[in-house]
Amino acid sequence: MSQNHNQTSLSPVALVNLPDAWVVIDVRKPAARLASGSAIPGSVWRHPFNAVNWADEFRGGRVVVYCVHGHEVSQAVRGFLADMGIEAMIVEGGFEAWRAADLPVAPVESADV
Repeated sequence: MSQNHNQTSLSPVALVNLPDAWVVIDVRKPAARLASGSAIPGSVWRHPFNAVNWADEFRGGRVVVYCVHGHEVSQAVRGFLADMGIEAMIVEGGFEAWRAADLPVAPVESADV
């Protein structure tokens, strides 16, 4: 799947159909991540306020970021990553939309944040 360079988001169902070349990054704040107890399977967690410290590990790749509702947190991180030259999109509606679509989730342990 090639990204339309004007596209900045995709639906949870579209995310399921993305090739494995995309890295899914959970950018929910630690308290929100722990409170939910689950995450999108295969996603990696990165603190949203430390993107300047971890963005380089995704340089040259494609990422999809998500927060709780797909608003300020994921949009800010996506914008920062895009400014760094990283192809980035957000999950429309965030993790809550993923859950509402009844898609699979993976457990989150406290050691994961």
